[in-house]
Amino acid sequence: MAVGLSVFRADRWAEAFIVSCGDDADAAFESLNVMMEAMNAVERSRERIAGTDDARCVEKIVRAAMKKAAADSPGTEIACRTLVLLIRRGLFQHRQALIEEIGKALDRKNGVLTATLETAAPLSASFRKDIEQRIKETVKARAIKLTERIAPELLGGYKLRIGMWVIDASVGSFLQNMAKQCTL
Repeated sequence: MAVGLSVFRADRWAEAFIVSCGDDADAAFESLNVMMEAMNAVERSRERIAGTDDARCVEKIVRAAMKKAAADSPGTEIACRTLVLLIRRGLFQHRQALIEEIGKALDRKNGVLTATLETAAPLSASFRKDIEQRIKETVKARAIKLTERIAPELLGGYKLRIGMWVIDASVGSFLQNMAKQCTL
């Protein structure tokens, strides 16, 4: 590795952000998301956001936006400082990785489980609620973030992914298994 270059560690930045915010971490994360959206708009109107001069300009814009939104919690201040520090260190291009990592860390901290449910057709509201409740009870999660994806190749049934676990209750998988058994 060349001298002066380092790898951006989103996990470490996320941990520092959450520890710095303490009990205000969730609110600070919401503020950081709002600030990032505003900065994405600023960046689209300019070439690039980087360096100390941009950090000062951005800090003024962010503080004005937060004041207008009446968001003045200690967590909002930390979110603003985090954004400015990213810019000053020339790491603003890593903002999306940081946002994703903070979101994952807060979900772990708050007992929220992320799952993906693939189905051949859109789910009914009652089936979705039933699946969420069963997952919650099985893994003892406080809440579930369930992402739905339509996958016509499943033919019917569903495929549930929770981390590295996969529950394949799809018709397509059943037919493939039957075909293997018939060729033996």
